[in-house]
Amino acid sequence: MPPVHIFARFLIGLFCLHQTALADTLSSYPNYTGQYPGFSLLVDERFDALDERIWKKGDGAVGSESLCRFTPQGVRIKDGVLQLVVEHNAVAASFSEDHQQHKPAYDYTCGELRTRADQRLRYGRIETRMRAPERTSASGYISSLFTYVNEAQGEYQEWEEIDVELEGGRPDKFQANLIYGRNTVQWWATRDYGAWEDKIEIGPVDSWRVYAIEWLPDQISWFIDGRRIKTLKSTDLDCKPKCLPPQKYPTPIPDNATDVMINFWIPNDVVQDNFGGNKRHNRYPMIASYDWLRIYRYDVEASASGQTSINPNRLQHNRAQP
Repeated sequence: MPPVHIFARFLIGLFCLHQTALADTLSSYPNYTGQYPGFSLLVDERFDALDERIWKKGDGAVGSESLCRFTPQGVRIKDGVLQLVVEHNAVAASFSEDHQQHKPAYDYTCGELRTRADQRLRYGRIETRMRAPERTSASGYISSLFTYVNEAQGEYQEWEEIDVELEGGRPDKFQANLIYGRNTVQWWATRDYGAWEDKIEIGPVDSWRVYAIEWLPDQISWFIDGRRIKTLKSTDLDCKPKCLPPQKYPTPIPDNATDVMINFWIPNDVVQDNFGGNKRHNRYPMIASYDWLRIYRYDVEASASGQTSINPNRLQHNRAQP
């Protein structure tokens, strides 16, 4: 065999060993490899420390639905696990940089992380191993993995959001969401573009599970422990042959560069029985845990645009070295 072929095989072998080692060091599910045809790993976040080149702690609140304010103390790292924490702590009224508006006083604090504005992603796959708080001491909360942007895009402002949401009131289900709206920050106004939320039975969410979102130009899929649970295709959203109530207008698959986010918060008394769960059994502090998080680019998009919004040289393999 010519020497160049031997060397090429050697390099391929080293690459395969490296990829296997990456997967083996992760706690996940049987036969997890972390490799997906057509996708390249950009961020391999093990939460040994918080890399502020990538992540920004939230300082806002979830619309009028939340009973807590996101604060820096709601984000902690302990023993290689990210903890988002809800606590019974008073927060004075103050300005939110995230939301660019004044926020009222709150009696509870909570936690949120998002990728920084210069690290946005357009199409790809995001996955995390996460655990909701124990159900015996947490009955009303929302913990999440999602993409989100709501900004002016040409002639109008577009709200584009793809969610994995866990709720205290449904501790054996997860919610797979697509939310789309134009020129609004009000959730109810997005109903004109359809109600694409599904609550799906998956077993206990207060155990460690791996959740993933795969976002392509023509479809979105949600996965639990490597199993595809739901897919929405562009043909499901286009109102052909006609829109189905409450949808009034065709809904596009999100196509704008977006933040990748995780948060943990508690609903207020008005919405809790419909969303999040009744808080009567909550014991504080309450913790949602994230063991690792990975972000992959979609290679077709990367080739078409020259690069994704995320800089792979800054972000990949963010973990402590042995």
